[in-house]
Amino acid sequence: MPKCIFCLATNSTKFNTKEHILPESLGGGDWAILPEGLYCDNCQNIFGSSIEQQALADHPFINLRTLLGIPTKKNKAPWFDYMEGRLHSAGNPGRIIYEPNSRFKKAFEEGRKTITIVPTTSKKPSMVLRTLLKIGLETIAGDNGENKVFDRRFDPARQFALTGIKSSNWSYLQITHTDKLNIYIQGIAADEEPFFMEVHDYDNEQEYLYLRVLYLDFFVPLIEDVVIDPEIIIVLPNKKMDIITV
Repeated sequence: MPKCIFCLATNSTKFNTKEHILPESLGGGDWAILPEGLYCDNCQNIFGSSIEQQALADHPFINLRTLLGIPTKKNKAPWFDYMEGRLHSAGNPGRIIYEPNSRFKKAFEEGRKTITIVPTTSKKPSMVLRTLLKIGLETIAGDNGENKVFDRRFDPARQFALTGIKSSNWSYLQITHTDKLNIYIQGIAADEEPFFMEVHDYDNEQEYLYLRVLYLDFFVPLIEDVVIDPEIIIVLPNKKMDIITV
């Protein structure tokens, strides 16, 4: 019998959704589709119309989508506004169009402004984290874990992802590989696998989602009250590491 991994509903008449574990707006394709009967239509409406929508329009995802020119579901080029104007995708990876606002337009047109500072802080980290938790639980379910994903220890993660309700702070680790970012800015594809999703089990107590999306890595605890230990991450040069707490 179908059973939703988020709300735990078992109504078989409400499972008509084709769900991408990694959202299409982040590069997820047919290789990232969740098995049928694990994601109900009601939860799809909640995540799609509110949570994911806000996360994908926030840093770091909107920066990545604009840089790579990943179109929206309406097949429009991504863009975002910030304090100095607007950045548009130019349609090709690594190419961005800068549209200054009225404050900087004259200086830009006269050639006095040649550098812009792009924001790299999330305005809605809770939505980003809830989307990451969703990806984590779906990764478990998609990796032949249909039974494991219903373990009660994942209940706080599914509740927070779906409703935003949590009993304590929740943190995740975000790593920006600046060397890889510079490669993508030049329109060059990296040699290694650009997308990667895996759930790691540490000491049989802590479960982390390890997600790679091009030049971004995320380590997300899927169990409540886990303090991130940066030592579990391999130290690499040319990276920016942030622990974000919600």
